[in-house]
Amino acid sequence: MIGDIELPESCYAEQLSRDDIPLVTKLLGTWYPDIRVGTESRHLEPSFYDKDVYLRGESPDRPVYAMLGRDRATRDIIGLLTLERNVRGLQVSATMGVLEPSQRGLGLGQVGLTVLEQVGRSIGAEVILYYSTLKLARVQRNAEHRGFKLVGLVPAFDVDAIAPNTVKRVYEAIYAKVLVGPEQIHLPDWNALTPTTRALYTHLFGQHPSAVVAEGSTPAFSVPASAQRATSAAEVRHG
Repeated sequence: MIGDIELPESCYAEQLSRDDIPLVTKLLGTWYPDIRVGTESRHLEPSFYDKDVYLRGESPDRPVYAMLGRDRATRDIIGLLTLERNVRGLQVSATMGVLEPSQRGLGLGQVGLTVLEQVGRSIGAEVILYYSTLKLARVQRNAEHRGFKLVGLVPAFDVDAIAPNTVKRVYEAIYAKVLVGPEQIHLPDWNALTPTTRALYTHLFGQHPSAVVAEGSTPAFSVPASAQRATSAAEVRHG
């Protein structure tokens, strides 16, 4: 799934194995102290890997896929990316991506969304969801530059350490990228939307066809701009 993705020459990627778990959980706490609170803290718990993570050579039925980044010369672990699939909803999302501090700013972090989309297309996902911190503008720009559509800001979405000894609930942005064509998307009934929902829909996606007919104008577009025609159903499988 990720064989064609270009990585910096100094590193390579591989699936997480059971033997790597003790070191990975130790490194995460060092690289990313804020991980100790909130949803991402599950990555520090061995039980999470036992129950939910598809480890190298083990059950592929678990929902989370974990990929390590390693230094090519030393084989040291320099990063971890986890993705989660929703088989029934044909969705895939990124649950966490983190790098060893000295590796940040070198372009590795930008590979995560490429991997997310490549994996999504390979397993037959029809929509990709990506939650972004609002701590760093570059994380948001990375999603926008790769064709992900900002579809909302979720207040009090998660718990985060905002300062030493200070933990609060925080906002996060939610981005989406649709991997199916517009003919597979059902638009909401305009008459079932409240004025507030209509205003948000129009702001995000342009005029709804029903609103256009009522106003006698031409629609800008009527489905999410991120909607793209995916590979045919015969060529993909949501594993």
